[in-house]
Amino acid sequence: MPTYKYTAITRAGDERKGNVDADNLSAARRKLHAEGSYPLTLAESTGKAGLFPSFSLLGRQEFLPLLTRQLATLVGAGVPVVSALQSLASQMEDPEGRRVVVDLQEAVRGGTPFGRAIEAHPEMFPELFASMVRAGEESGMLSLSLSRLADHLEGQARTKNRVRAALTYPVLMAVVATLVVIFLLTVVVPKIVGVFSHLGRALPLPTRALIAVTDVFSAGWWVMLLLLAGGILLGRRHLSTERGKRSRDSLILRLPLLGRLAHLSALSRFCRTLSTLVAGAIPVDRALRIVAPVVGNLAISERIAAAADRVVEGAPLSEALRVHAEIPPTLVQMVAVGEESGKLDFILTKMADAIDGEIETRLSRLLSLLEPLIILLMGMVVAGIVISILLPLLEISQIVR
Repeated sequence: MPTYKYTAITRAGDERKGNVDADNLSAARRKLHAEGSYPLTLAESTGKAGLFPSFSLLGRQEFLPLLTRQLATLVGAGVPVVSALQSLASQMEDPEGRRVVVDLQEAVRGGTPFGRAIEAHPEMFPELFASMVRAGEESGMLSLSLSRLADHLEGQARTKNRVRAALTYPVLMAVVATLVVIFLLTVVVPKIVGVFSHLGRALPLPTRALIAVTDVFSAGWWVMLLLLAGGILLGRRHLSTERGKRSRDSLILRLPLLGRLAHLSALSRFCRTLSTLVAGAIPVDRALRIVAPVVGNLAISERIAAAADRVVEGAPLSEALRVHAEIPPTLVQMVAVGEESGKLDFILTKMADAIDGEIETRLSRLLSLLEPLIILLMGMVVAGIVISILLPLLEISQIVR
């Protein structure tokens, strides 16, 4: 059974540190709650000191879920928001994160609502975060809103980490293969083909092509770098415009294999984020406008924004989504079931789980094809280089005979 190291606060407000044995992270958290302790930090122990990462070692993707979970725990334990923010700021090592939390603390102490204070830091907190906090304050269920928000952010972080981990090996293999080929073309091949230039005989076509490619890499590499840098700059400039983003996202959706993955990822973010907002008692039209920018694809974002306009006009959410081809009929039907049963947030969460399962399946299949394709491509390139070198050697052997 795994052991989890924790730092918790008791009902009396005292800080407590130690270890707890449990089957998983959720079970460890429930066990501490049953003992009257509310964990600030909780992570599996490996017997090494300082296992739990400090805020200074975390990017925004890890920082925000951790901050939200700790804040939800403290507020749920009855700690005032100001005191909770003060406690979190005291354990932060990252100066930027500490500055933001201290600013929030000072704003709330001065009478500013917590949600309004968060809106002043859009670089750290997305609009979804501020909306959920405002809804929690208005409904008197701030701890519940923060807990749901932490679940949502942690789920997003887990999905991104799984995708990143799955792509690590193929990307590393592609990089190594590219470096090997560049090394052969710029270092090894020029020394070998230099011998053939003194033969006074016409070289085979593959060898001449290899020499031409080698000359380009050897003499014109800086030109290629300049062209590549210029292309990247122009591409980034074009993609910074609304037209460029729309063209890119529309093209991505039309790509084979990758387009379907991008479509499913956007739908998953739509379902999960909308479920979180609806569960936080945020009106559907407002929730749709918050969801639209976070789905990650402008083509689908525009359809969601159009659906929000129809909801404002009085149309049910399912009918507002039905007219858009980017929203699959199955999702529309499930939304209609959720509206009729009054469990829209639950249905959307289940749909997001189902879509995530399909994404993992498709991604696994794609990666299983990607690895042998990279190996095959690298083998073909290396085989072409070897054949281009062997052909003149065979001619030399025939001359000697």
